[in-house]
Amino acid sequence: MKRIHITRAAQLISVYLLAQSAFPAAFQLYELGTPVIGTAAVGQAAVSNDASTSYFNPAGMTQLGGSQFMLGSQVMLPYTNFGIGAQNTISGNNGGNAASLIPGVDFYYMYSFTPKFKLGVSLTAPYGGMLNYNDGWVGRYIVQDMSFYTLNLNPAIAYNINNYVSIGGGVSVEYANLTQSVALPLLPSIDGQANIKASDFAPGFNLGILLTPTDTTKIGLAYRSQISHNLHGTTTFLRISDTPNTTTKMVMPQNVILSLDQIVTSRFNIVGEAGWSNWASMQNTIVRIDNYTATTIENWSNTYRLGLGGQYHATPAMILQAGIGYDSSPTTTSRRTPNLPMDRQIRVGLGINYAVMQAVKLGFSYEYINFGNAPINNSSTNGVLAGSYSRNYANVFQASINASC
Repeated sequence: MKRIHITRAAQLISVYLLAQSAFPAAFQLYELGTPVIGTAAVGQAAVSNDASTSYFNPAGMTQLGGSQFMLGSQVMLPYTNFGIGAQNTISGNNGGNAASLIPGVDFYYMYSFTPKFKLGVSLTAPYGGMLNYNDGWVGRYIVQDMSFYTLNLNPAIAYNINNYVSIGGGVSVEYANLTQSVALPLLPSIDGQANIKASDFAPGFNLGILLTPTDTTKIGLAYRSQISHNLHGTTTFLRISDTPNTTTKMVMPQNVILSLDQIVTSRFNIVGEAGWSNWASMQNTIVRIDNYTATTIENWSNTYRLGLGGQYHATPAMILQAGIGYDSSPTTTSRRTPNLPMDRQIRVGLGINYAVMQAVKLGFSYEYINFGNAPINNSSTNGVLAGSYSRNYANVFQASINASC
């Protein structure tokens, strides 16, 4: 590879250019290896059929008999293809399919201390994403490739007050890890590259309540607090010897989910959901690289979620389920960047839960997620990045086992 002489001034300029590059916000995942994927995650705060309720709404643990654990897994196969728009002024190719296969494994456990008092713990990855655009693509000065994930350890407790009300809550410790590569325009027709690695631990909490006003109705309300990550790490450069310290802040927003589980007949029940996420907390991104500080204005908006689904008890051992969910977009065309190529989201899920014996239940689900066209018209010192995504969806395959112990 051709190497060039870079002056100290050029090094500082490259650090400044890197600081202007947008760092990724986090893609919030409802897909956590559980059978709720089969209803497009609709009903997550009210349906309390397995140990995963220890995460989604800890109050639901009071509906479970005995102690239980669940091991959930999934594979997400996304497709992300950018189409260059007429207003684009940056040279380069379309990046190809930037998406990567994303596997996932999650763990849930519930211990029945007494019939009214339950303890639980979960280990999940609720935020994340992976992208790998082709070399020389038009958006390389914002992101070339990126991997971001969180691991959330969430112990929880629940108590059944009476036949109508159960409450629960928990604390969480979340680990966040970011790696990202960004191209740097050092000289005409010659790009450098910066590779960022940063991580952080941060705390949070969650609360839940489950109402059972009748024998056929469950209403769940779940709240999860904001978690603010102050990521610390370093940046290494191609063609530049500096390794500056790098910090940035990422906010996992507070959110509220209201879910309904209504039995209609002895074999059929419907699930519904409304939700809200405080993405307006993402007003700007501040990146510090050594003594340089740059702010990217985000001005994101709060999002809402609506969904409807159903479960059909085909046999005493088999439950068929389906659902559809909608999540609004947190950002606009001028604010969107290619490290989070998401618009509004539409989820459609199908699933089957099967009890192979009284103490063991298997879950298998499929979900289609459409992320929208996610149009971009983003101006920076490097030019105008403009276009939209011709393919922007994912297929999710889930399998889980839940056992009483």
